[in-house]
Amino acid sequence: MNTPADVRARRPQQHERLMLELQQEGKFPAFRDILLFAAAVGFAQGRRVPFTAVAGDPIRYDTLVAPSFADTLVSMIAANEVGNDPEIMDHARLQERIAIFEEYANGGLEYIQELVNTRAQPPALVVAELVTSALADDSAPTDVAVEDLLSGVTW
Repeated sequence: MNTPADVRARRPQQHERLMLELQQEGKFPAFRDILLFAAAVGFAQGRRVPFTAVAGDPIRYDTLVAPSFADTLVSMIAANEVGNDPEIMDHARLQERIAIFEEYANGGLEYIQELVNTRAQPPALVVAELVTSALADDSAPTDVAVEDLLSGVTW
């Protein structure tokens, strides 16, 4: 069984240059922060992309989840991906959650790179526009009837 100290998140080699630009010009303090942002973007865009070529040293899990929200982000992406499998949250499946996270981060980096290429803008500006767009989402929460919430519950 893997302990959190044994589990590490990998960086995709094909996006190493983009990650370096984001760190230097986009003011991301660490690769960890870039991966967290990219995984959120990848999940929002529905882009889960596997990779095999790895750049640099993998990031230790405890370093990855140092920001208080990070463990929740990793877990919720995995929980949403596997659907009706609550066992994904089991400690023994941490490596599987990380693999899902890595693939969404890769998909997010791929999406950011596509925006950089098609808009001919620097990565920092593309990231700023993605954040601004996410914060400007004016969709208000919709009312849901209690009956709809409880329709799937069996007692």
